[in-house]
Amino acid sequence: MKSSSPLLLALLLAACGPGTVNPPDEPARPVQSPDALQEIQAPGPSSLANRGAKSFVGRWAASAAWCVDPQGDKRPIDITPMRFEGYENRCDIERIAEVASGYELSLVCAAEGRTRRERVFAAVSGDMLSLVYLDRSGDAATRLGRCPGSPKPEAQTSGLMKMLKKGG
Repeated sequence: MKSSSPLLLALLLAACGPGTVNPPDEPARPVQSPDALQEIQAPGPSSLANRGAKSFVGRWAASAAWCVDPQGDKRPIDITPMRFEGYENRCDIERIAEVASGYELSLVCAAEGRTRRERVFAAVSGDMLSLVYLDRSGDAATRLGRCPGSPKPEAQTSGLMKMLKKGG
């Protein structure tokens, strides 16, 4: 059986033929079927328009004046996919979990020389961000508005998605 193995391998390789693989300088043409042109979306609620974790990325404030002229603790918070930063508070986003009506962020924060862990629920509706600090007692909820010029989810589309929407 060992002597037939090289022969079998040669026959299998020959069956591939020279024209079945595109050379690197001649890429295959894109598939143009309706199924191939549909947007790529993750399953679940984030597949709805203007949803997903990127919906809460941006600069947010309790007052539009805070966006223009921050003073002391009256300043916006900045949220990136990796950071959650406010007045005297710098947090790494350790984990983002999608829940029924928004996202739960697990934060590792450094504030006033101390490190602590905190969970925050975040949900966006239009240009309003609702935050609920899950590990705090009392009134731990706040609503913030998107600062002018802060990126919106539709402006954060990947280059691939832009290309697919234009048809190639």
